Amino acid sequence: MLGWIRRFIHNAQVNVKLRKRGELSAREFCEAENTVLRFVQEESFSVDQDSRIKDFRAYTDRDNLIRIKTLITQRDDDINFREPVVLNPKHPVVMSLISHYHEKLQHVGVQTVLNEIREKFWILQGRKSVRMIVNKCITCKRYKASHVNAEPAALPKDRVGNAVPFEISGVDFAGPVYLKENQKGWICLFTCAVYRAVHLELVTSLSTDAFLEVLRRFIARRGRPTIIYSDNGTNFTGARNYLCKVNWNKIKKYSSVHKIEWRFNPPSAAWWGG
Repeated sequence: MLGWIRRFIHNAQVNVKLRKRGELSAREFCEAENTVLRFVQEESFSVDQDSRIKDFRAYTDRDNLIRIKTLITQRDDDINFREPVVLNPKHPVVMSLISHYHEKLQHVGVQTVLNEIREKFWILQGRKSVRMIVNKCITCKRYKASHVNAEPAALPKDRVGNAVPFEISGVDFAGPVYLKENQKGWICLFTCAVYRAVHLELVTSLSTDAFLEVLRRFIARRGRPTIIYSDNGTNFTGARNYLCKVNWNKIKKYSSVHKIEWRFNPPSAAWWGG
């Protein structure tokens, strides 16, 4: 904005043919920046009087900017790097400058912002000033905020009770997997709730009858579970309805078989499956 103001003043003072037009040049940008820096330094300190900069071997250059002489003055490099412009950290313009660099560098840390600023400027108490601006950044606060640590809930009774493997089981399907002859298959996964053991069965259909066959094979290998957990899939619901029709009291009377209790996870609550 200051560059355009300076151009307007220039064009108002010269002949029409000598007026500048088009976009601002690099020189105009540089002159506008020097004007702002002079304003900041005039409001902050004097090279002869201010005790904050007299130990830095400060001097005034041809643009009336106060610079400090560093140990690399003889280095073949840009003058802003060899002899940076000294700035007061408490000036609002300097604070805005630090915020600009912090946002320009994608909200990096204090050291990176300070290194970038020192390529051109020397801010008194630079690290302290940059840290203050970074700590006040709302965006950084949002991403660095500590998460709420919820107290872990106790494990359910069916996870910690004494039981034989697969006495309390969970079941679900994974897939599909592709078999030979363009046929689909699914993996039926049984998990022991207490010992976390896993039993896998392959099935070529998601029907209730196919799942009942898988359940029979599972029982033949691992024994009959007392409780089975599952989601609300239609095949599981069908199996549960089928098992409800069985007269378990009659079976128990003549054998050692016990009833299988089927428990469904709440609908739309996938995390209940563990």
